[in-house]
Amino acid sequence: KKENKGITLIALVITVIVLLILAGVTIATLTGDNGILTRAQEVKNKTEQAQKDEENILSNYEDKINEYAGIDWNEAMSNAKAPEDQKTTSKNVIGLGTNGRAVNMDLWEYTLLEDGTYSLLSVDSLDAIENKVWDNVVSGYKGSYDEEGKISGTIPNYISTDNGNNYIPVTSLSNLFRNCTGLKIAPQLPSTVTDISNTFNSTSIIEAPEIPNGVTDMNSTFQNCTKLTTPPKIPNSVTNMQGTFAKCSSLEIAPAIPNGVINMYGTFQNTSIIEAPEIPNSVTNMDFTFSGCTSLTTVSNLPDSLENMSLTFTNCISLVIAPHIPNGVQDMYSAFWRLYQSGNSATINSK
Repeated sequence: KKENKGITLIALVITVIVLLILAGVTIATLTGDNGILTRAQEVKNKTEQAQKDEENILSNYEDKINEYAGIDWNEAMSNAKAPEDQKTTSKNVIGLGTNGRAVNMDLWEYTLLEDGTYSLLSVDSLDAIENKVWDNVVSGYKGSYDEEGKISGTIPNYISTDNGNNYIPVTSLSNLFRNCTGLKIAPQLPSTVTDISNTFNSTSIIEAPEIPNGVTDMNSTFQNCTKLTTPPKIPNSVTNMQGTFAKCSSLEIAPAIPNGVINMYGTFQNTSIIEAPEIPNSVTNMDFTFSGCTSLTTVSNLPDSLENMSLTFTNCISLVIAPHIPNGVQDMYSAFWRLYQSGNSATINSK
């Protein structure tokens, strides 16, 4: 007998339908909201985030250790490598940040100064400063600010352009963050810096950073920082405090003035300080020092070294007792001008 062997058309259709159903179930299992692939990707993302969190924790621990024990710069320099994502024309450029770790130099301008150290500004901005064309001064920081108002990474402390064979210190932060209103939290300053003139001028910082020993020039460092409420400790190395806190309208407490300061032209102009700090016997220029300080009530004796006090106490309408004027003063032009306003009984009673 002959028999026909095979499957019927109905059986074939049913088989195909079953396979399609199985395929659909398999695809859904793999790619659905709770699918294997989706969950695998979630696990991968969580693992990567956990690694980043762990690295951040370790980094914070390292920063704390360095804060108390100090950074071994020789070791940091010998181990430093340019970041993988750095796109500078030369991969030989390495920047070491204030925490002792490499920074992305794509985020920073840098120019070698005549004294062989670095400024974190472009040549064009340095030329603009020299020619006092302030509108052409552009921030040396090219990165962005996070939600808290912090910069990306840290400020370069040392820079090498020969793949780490030689490192040169950064000494000038002049005008670095000028007009950067997105900056709310001031970064740590390099330990090698000497010039921080106009560094935070017209930013949104609330608290000043620690000023490194070695800084000499604080000309207009925090000028126009209207949200600044807490002043820093001024190191003994500082000699120039011209306009340091001028127009910091929220500043109510003045820092102690170091013995080496010579120039206090407009130092606290238009601030809200109530009590003037003791003026050291090194200051010669106090032109405009407290001009517009309408809340100022108390002033200590002025030093014998003082020569210029033009407009020193202009518009200090709360000041009722004038300080003793030293014999060496040569210029007192309008020193106590506009101390009386209509409706205000403030007058000067000289000691």
